[in-house]
Amino acid sequence: MTRLSILVLAALAAILPAAAQPVLPDSLDLSKIRSIVVQDQGRCMPLDTQARDIVSKVTGQEYHGGHDPVLLLLAWTFDPEAWMRMPLIPVRNVKVRNEMRLPADNEVFSYEELTRHEYLNELMDRLKFMVPGRKPDPLESKVGSIHEKLLLLREVYIGAALRPIPDPENALGAWRSTSLLAMSRTEKMQDARKAWMALKSTFLSGDAEAFADASDSLAGALETLPAAHRPDPKTLETELRYNRIRPFRTAWMIMVLGTLFSALALLVRRKWFDWFSAAVILSGFAVLTWGLSMRWTIANRIPAANMFESLLFLSWGMGAFAIVALPVFRHRIVPLTASFMGALSLCLADSLPLDQFVRPIAPVLLDTVWMSIHVPIIMVSYAALAKGVL
Repeated sequence: MTRLSILVLAALAAILPAAAQPVLPDSLDLSKIRSIVVQDQGRCMPLDTQARDIVSKVTGQEYHGGHDPVLLLLAWTFDPEAWMRMPLIPVRNVKVRNEMRLPADNEVFSYEELTRHEYLNELMDRLKFMVPGRKPDPLESKVGSIHEKLLLLREVYIGAALRPIPDPENALGAWRSTSLLAMSRTEKMQDARKAWMALKSTFLSGDAEAFADASDSLAGALETLPAAHRPDPKTLETELRYNRIRPFRTAWMIMVLGTLFSALALLVRRKWFDWFSAAVILSGFAVLTWGLSMRWTIANRIPAANMFESLLFLSWGMGAFAIVALPVFRHRIVPLTASFMGALSLCLADSLPLDQFVRPIAPVLLDTVWMSIHVPIIMVSYAALAKGVL
């Protein structure tokens, strides 16, 4: 994945006739397609998860323009010439745009526009000669981020991003992309190829009924391919449910309500109202615990590998200490501080630019129990300290 290949795609887009505004067929049933198993960064997952990840990385939003990320990913894959010209990559900071010599009055840029920008290409070339170990300055960091987005879009446009074809011999082997289907000669792969081409044509035509049939055919053809390993269907169902419900966002919204009711309890001073506010807080804590258990199942490890997951444990520690402390101290300030800090931690985790997706971690961390002990204890200790201070 070099800059040369990015420029080739940009040159191709430049010589093609101008495409009309691409139309997204919003009437399609994506339920079957979003559950198709793909491999990305060494982890098997539903296509729904990969689509959310890719769209979020490129545009900064999972639902760019309010559209389903699976719909967007399929559109980018099936109609790359049109989407190369569509503004997808944001550069919000006007000072950064000035430094890159990009138009100051434009905040979002297309793949074609950025890959044909001479000065930006020069800045990307300079990154290759950066001294190893030196921390990049803010401009270099932003240029590197744009470069990564361009490379990711390139993979999507050439059909290399979606990898639904399992390795038939090696359980740990890399899965292969849909671009392989055009070159395969085996009967089962030909069936998958026909289904993939039918999916493309029905998607572009917006034929909902034919698209549903093609989705079923593709899912069936992929399931018949030889595979050394396939993920547990129950785990995949859990991940789809996790994506759909977004439990941590739901939990902090409930905890915000718990904070409001706990604050009112200081004024109302009635037992029944205390119990009511405590019940709301416990509901938020239950949703948070449920979300952590789902994430644990999806990752097949304790969710304690990054800052996002650490904030989850900080919020969980607040709820756990409130449950323990409330019967002992019997003071209305206990649920108030617990719900406030719990909601704040989850809100920060949900709104800050943190990586919220489940990623594979280094095997050395999987082979030791210390990560499972260290991170939860540290974050729950912070929760106890914050609660005591408040």
